[in-house]
Amino acid sequence: MMQTGDIVAEHYEVDRIIGRGGTSVVYRAYDLKAERAVRAVKEISKENIDVYEMAKRESKLIKELYERDKSNGFVPNIIEVYDRYSDRLYIIQDYLDGETLDDMLEVAPMPHDVFIDAAKQICAFMKFFHDTGRVHSDMKPENIMVLKPNPTLGNNKESKTRMKLKFIDFGTAIRNEGNSTEGYGYTPEYAAPEQYRNAGIDERTDIYNIGATFFHMIQGRKPLSVSMENRMRSSAERFRFDKNINAELKRIIQKCVADNPDERFKSCDALYKALNQIENHTHMRLLIILFSLMIVSFAGSAFSMYMSESLSTENNINTYSEKINEGDYAAAIQIDHTNRDDIYSKAIENFIKDEKLDAEEDNFITNEIKVLNSIQENDDNYGKCMYEIGNAYWLFYNPNDDEENNSMKLERLRIDASYEWFGKAITDTRFQEADPDSYKRAVVYYNIGKFYDEIDRKERDGTDDQSFYRNMWDNIKNMEEEIDSSNEVVSARVCQTLLSLISRYSMKFRQNGCSEEEQLEIIAHISRKVYQDDDITYQNNYSIQIASNFDIEAVRQKLRMAYAD
Repeated sequence: MMQTGDIVAEHYEVDRIIGRGGTSVVYRAYDLKAERAVRAVKEISKENIDVYEMAKRESKLIKELYERDKSNGFVPNIIEVYDRYSDRLYIIQDYLDGETLDDMLEVAPMPHDVFIDAAKQICAFMKFFHDTGRVHSDMKPENIMVLKPNPTLGNNKESKTRMKLKFIDFGTAIRNEGNSTEGYGYTPEYAAPEQYRNAGIDERTDIYNIGATFFHMIQGRKPLSVSMENRMRSSAERFRFDKNINAELKRIIQKCVADNPDERFKSCDALYKALNQIENHTHMRLLIILFSLMIVSFAGSAFSMYMSESLSTENNINTYSEKINEGDYAAAIQIDHTNRDDIYSKAIENFIKDEKLDAEEDNFITNEIKVLNSIQENDDNYGKCMYEIGNAYWLFYNPNDDEENNSMKLERLRIDASYEWFGKAITDTRFQEADPDSYKRAVVYYNIGKFYDEIDRKERDGTDDQSFYRNMWDNIKNMEEEIDSSNEVVSARVCQTLLSLISRYSMKFRQNGCSEEEQLEIIAHISRKVYQDDDITYQNNYSIQIASNFDIEAVRQKLRMAYAD
């Protein structure tokens, strides 16, 4: 066991132990190669070869999930797997500052509004996980981290009720191949009947595990174990609800944990929609109850006055129309998802007024638009809205507020996050006809994202042939047109992307027919646009911030090296 100050895996300085298991220890550590950034370092003993191999498989899966999750909102990143010691394996990943949901529930069950928000996040993650073709098989509060609140949110109502979840521990995950009987693990308190019988499992098994987790969240206690005295308990025995539990929520959980898988929700999408209906109906139901009580008690003037005051207070609950009038389009969407005119575009426009798309806004887009599928391909504004979402990610996505220190990493993150939205936009011929310039831009940005999405794999496989780079160069030339024809923010982002591409791939472009002069001319074009007498010409503060990270001379140096004989 390591002590404070020990160096592990060559450059991680141990701070303290933060977790311990039968075959592993987790440390908080400082990354000495990244300005003492805080990391989590998991030390696994190699004495048990099965545990060792499972740890390696799990770290590979987490890395895959992190790379597939364009918003990087669900799982921590695996930074390094260090396997150079004979007796120990080290897995280094993002440090999650918080506690498990299981630990939090030891204090008290969740309030209704907090529960609904957390439950929807769990559904969003499991929808994403199922889309990878896997079954989790062990979703439970111990495998969910609740991050500490972000102090930058201030003291508004949302900051008090909103909790950010991250998901950990994927050692039990298996491929979903239709009632798979591949070996899997489970926890008895959250397990479905088919897991106890070692029968085939699928997505509906995860729905059961989620329902058991929901029960723990609202009751503050675990369900009873799936087995007792060598027999299987029924769900009616295992899940005993308190009398004060919301009736609709109780019905949802009971549907999740039905003994027969065919009687459960068929997907996380369906479960998410059911949760959303509870959220939307709660305020209206309160108003109806209060109004009815007021009518019944109208003869009593004192009680009538009291109820009038209460009703007045409840009337302050914002309805859909009031939210629209206030310009809070995101809140209106959460009340009514059926209105598909330009309200979604207005919500995105509101998000980026501060020239930043933050983690909370990203979570809204993921939950309300991607998971709920509230914008459909047959909607008139589908392509336009997808383009605007893609543009918001590409220009302004900054979930961690670290523009200054990680501009290159953030640029790739923005491109990865915007790629899928631009891809959806260019499938809409109505968008192409209505706004051909934006459609052309969406095609260029999509191709840039596709290039980044494919390049690492193609380089490994040796399939990055001449046509691949020539096509990329054509997109670069098309993107160059945006330097002068677009607003300052777009211009600055375009310059940043072009400089990055030339810096990294100038040798590949040379090998596939692009001349040094072609690449130098683009650099010169950027320099003319951005600088005059060494001063940045942009007036917009955000554009100036982007341009301040440019190092054009360093790009020229790399280009000269690429073309040196």
